[in-house]
Amino acid sequence: MKVLVTGGSGFLGSHLVRRMVSNGHDVRILSRTASELSILNDLAVETMVGDVSDAETVRAAVQDRDWVVHAAADLSYWRRHQERLRRVNVEGTRHVASACRTEGVERLLFVSSIAAIGIPSDPQHPADEDFPQDFAGLVLPYAVSKRLGEELIAREIDRGLNAVIVNPAVIVGPYRGEYRGADMMNKVRRSPVVPYFSGGICVVHVEDVVAGILGALQQARTGHRYILGGENLTYRAIVERTAEAMGLKRRFVRVPPTITGLLALTQTPTGWFRQNPPRFTYELHYLANRYRFHDWTKARKELGYCPRDFTAILDECLRLGAC
Repeated sequence: MKVLVTGGSGFLGSHLVRRMVSNGHDVRILSRTASELSILNDLAVETMVGDVSDAETVRAAVQDRDWVVHAAADLSYWRRHQERLRRVNVEGTRHVASACRTEGVERLLFVSSIAAIGIPSDPQHPADEDFPQDFAGLVLPYAVSKRLGEELIAREIDRGLNAVIVNPAVIVGPYRGEYRGADMMNKVRRSPVVPYFSGGICVVHVEDVVAGILGALQQARTGHRYILGGENLTYRAIVERTAEAMGLKRRFVRVPPTITGLLALTQTPTGWFRQNPPRFTYELHYLANRYRFHDWTKARKELGYCPRDFTAILDECLRLGAC
């Protein structure tokens, strides 16, 4: 297949491009001028320089492609970046979806996020694709931008576009000589006292998300969304299992919501003054104290999706010397 991948030099995108080239696909990427492309130097990939926020550039990149994977996104969780989130995650998605329909692309796959699904109030009942999240009062600009992107995809589907949506969970794995997601695991190695937040996350390996995307391109039902998750874990479970894997005895200390709230309250003004995201924003405080647990049963049943568990992720991280 002739494939376009937006965001092809990013964390998820680069893993996807590498797998697609290995599978014999003709791959083109749309990449911003500032993007570092060295991670793809050993691959036979066509590169087009441009930005998804420019409709004409997107239309040119989409031409003659069979499949398009729209993985480019702004991942900021800082409300000061709302305009940037709108330009990239909303308007950029509008341009990609419109171009795919007018150019007759066989299938568009939009990489959304579990942020667009919502956060369940009960950790015993993880959210699935039909979770009734009320986004009107949501305080997370990133989540709103991805949900709006999904709505734009739905509109183009109504006009004849063949498109599907995947919603990856918190993605971890190797990238550019490091290991994304190893920060919390490294805290276990460095300190005898390990703080942890009160909430939890759904953790998935990047290669499992790639497998889910490839499955969705071929098997997903048009207009459907599929959660690509992994193991649901509290932050305490993550550090406890990490310590056990490392053979370390550690004391675990819960950081209460009042502390994360105070950190956000005191650090946010400094961030606004310096025009750089603070270490702790209100949005991160909000997420740290909630259980972002999700149910990927639909992807398992319809796509044959079968992600590795957290133990396998830990084993890889330790084997690579990244945690």
